[in-house]
Amino acid sequence: MKYRRLALLAFALALVAAPAGAQPSPANALREWGLLGWWSLRCDLPVSPSNFYYGYVVDPSGRAYHERDLGDPSRNDKSEVTSAQIRPDGNLEILVDFTSINQVRQVVFTRSGERMRAWFNRGPNDDITVENGIFRHNNQPTPWQSKCR
Repeated sequence: MKYRRLALLAFALALVAAPAGAQPSPANALREWGLLGWWSLRCDLPVSPSNFYYGYVVDPSGRAYHERDLGDPSRNDKSEVTSAQIRPDGNLEILVDFTSINQVRQVVFTRSGERMRAWFNRGPNDDITVENGIFRHNNQPTPWQSKCR
């Protein structure tokens, strides 16, 4: 009887621990939401200092990255996506470790069809730059980006 109770307790603990272990990797969440690939405001124009391209890629080891092609190789960067989850509202929330600017930023994307845009963006010290799809500095909506490739 004692062993049966221990077995039931071990089974119950395994069930409780399963959801944490079942969390998708950042790469899987990006893939499932459809973020992998390169995005821009104007896919019909080449990369330039006035037409950035943002890439969400997975390396051979399975790590996810946010790449910025800013039209100037000296400014381009690649930052690891350390966390990603699809929220109950269907939006995608990611954490990006921008080592080039020494910041970890929380970004939430929303989408409509094949387009997406930033819905929320927060950095260190609760520095919120986008809230509800609106830039705080100018009260303008964030632009829609399209998947270029």
